[in-house]
Amino acid sequence: MKQDVEQIWQHHFPEVGASEEYVHVFEQEWGDKLDLKYRDFLKHANGWKGFYQTVDLFGIEQLKKSTIMEYAQMLLTVIDDDVLKESGVVREDLLPIAVSEFDKDLFVLCLPNSSRPGEIIWFAGEEIDRFKNFEEYFWAMVNYNREEILALKDYIQ
Repeated sequence: MKQDVEQIWQHHFPEVGASEEYVHVFEQEWGDKLDLKYRDFLKHANGWKGFYQTVDLFGIEQLKKSTIMEYAQMLLTVIDDDVLKESGVVREDLLPIAVSEFDKDLFVLCLPNSSRPGEIIWFAGEEIDRFKNFEEYFWAMVNYNREEILALKDYIQ
């Protein structure tokens, strides 16, 4: 991106969408259905490296046992129990769907059996933000990216 003259972040295109069959096979292996809005996203873009700054949005390969998922799970395990209690969620009901390898930003999807099915919660040591569903999360991150572009544009002028 031309506004990022100092190349603060890497800029990537989203991955090619997953086929219905590939998503279905993953759900069978995982033993549960994915949230419908996230599932739909995966069929359009099966993951997106650098989706927001250094945050990678997971595709099916990352949802499986992967190094990045292990890191995300580690971040989830170190979130203080009181933080989770204040957020009204239980660790076991959360699926990491995005993470930054350079910070402690972790985005989790509340699973269907949770008290808040389909919600996305952004943690970075504490709850930063909450989105009612994947679609709201996606557009919020797009808007955050727009704000970054405008800030960079102002910076270089």
